[in-house]
Amino acid sequence: MKKEISVVGMVVCAFLLLILSCQSAPQKELTDAKAALAKAQEAEADKYASDLFNQAKDSITEAENLIASKKYTEAKELLINAKTVAESAAQQAVITKDETKTEVEDFFAAIDGARKQLVETQNLAKQWKLPDAVWKLTDETARWDQGRNRAQTEYNAGNYYLSKQLTAQIHQEITSKDNELRNLIMEKQKK
Repeated sequence: MKKEISVVGMVVCAFLLLILSCQSAPQKELTDAKAALAKAQEAEADKYASDLFNQAKDSITEAENLIASKKYTEAKELLINAKTVAESAAQQAVITKDETKTEVEDFFAAIDGARKQLVETQNLAKQWKLPDAVWKLTDETARWDQGRNRAQTEYNAGNYYLSKQLTAQIHQEITSKDNELRNLIMEKQKK
């Protein structure tokens, strides 16, 4: 009876070893995950959904290391998840890119409004006889115009991410300069 149990045990162990040794690398899952990551890259997920994009990219790298260590089951699970995350990154990128485009359009309008406000403030500064160097802002205006033109070029090229950075900076600089001039005018009024 003991011989029968040990023979059965050996057969079961041999069968399990055979199954485990026949397990192959999850090549289809790796290909699918890399394809999903490539689609996410095309959707500019590296800019507009960078957390998800990097998570998927890191998971694929980790899975490749697991495959090299012949840990196929873990790698397969990781790759299936990486594909899902990459697909989510692509979807999120489309949404975020559209939102960013709208934000840039709002910044362009805000820049125009801030420039009009600054012109009014400059006129007040002139009336209150502040020195020309304080209110003329020739160099700043030229820099802001150049920056706005560059932002518009990036916007027209579909690079809303960079355009948003540029327009936000220009708007902040104009608003800051307007506040600075207003403070100087108020100081002059107090005298």
